[in-house]
Amino acid sequence: MNTIKQEHSRAKEDEIYLSRGSSFQYKVYFFGPFRILRGKHVLEEPAWRRNKAKTLLKWFVLNPGVMFSADQLVKLFWPHITRTAGLRNLHVTINYLRHILEPDLPARQESSFIRRSKNNFYCFEMDETWWSDLFDIHYHVSAAKEAEQRRDTMALFYHYHTITSYCYLEFLPEDTYDDTFCAYRRKYDIINAQVLEKLIHLCTHLEKFDEAFVYSQRVLSSDPYCESAVKAIIQIFLQQGNIPGAIRKIDDFQKLLQQDLGINPSDDLLSLRKNILIAAPKSRSLLKKTS
Repeated sequence: MNTIKQEHSRAKEDEIYLSRGSSFQYKVYFFGPFRILRGKHVLEEPAWRRNKAKTLLKWFVLNPGVMFSADQLVKLFWPHITRTAGLRNLHVTINYLRHILEPDLPARQESSFIRRSKNNFYCFEMDETWWSDLFDIHYHVSAAKEAEQRRDTMALFYHYHTITSYCYLEFLPEDTYDDTFCAYRRKYDIINAQVLEKLIHLCTHLEKFDEAFVYSQRVLSSDPYCESAVKAIIQIFLQQGNIPGAIRKIDDFQKLLQQDLGINPSDDLLSLRKNILIAAPKSRSLLKKTS
């Protein structure tokens, strides 16, 4: 009975969370090209005449509620000019960002979001009118943990799939070579890699072989030397009775490792190849015919 109540409660929470999507005044997307909606209107490039305003907003949204000194922000975003010039640029950029976010805000009125202390520290406060795809990812990560505890495989698949769907778009692709956001990109790359690995195992368990194959290929597209993803594809081939395909996948992977890294696959993978051939001797002749 308690389990049923918990599942109903979780489903209700999901429904409430998802239904809030239309109530946010500001929506910020970090996956795919960075974009922000104010109400129903996308703030297009002409609104960002000062490019640093967009970069500063990215930083603030990634660090809500964190205080940064003016000197810290100058060093981060204007490292190659004098401190005086950097502080002037910061002041102009902050004012411009205030206007972008709240166009009707009077000149001397405090921003609802950008707070400045007397000792020249800045903080970005996000209230309930803000939404970001980052919030969505962390929501689904948390919900997935609860689904795993309940052993609710379908809910688990849904939450994992949603996370990887975001990450597949890539975190701030326009800033790939900007070290400013490197740590954040690495954070979501790790989340994506962990979730993809779990998805592969889950899909294989649920006999969703097509999905498992797609997720494995997605892993290999970013890490062609990932043996666990290769093993998953091999297991999918074996489940489908595609013995030649499994053998060829092992051979291709071994060749790749030897050519690129000068190493061999693990003993486990090489032993798997031997065991496949022992269990299915006809695969030798099949391989020769398709060579």
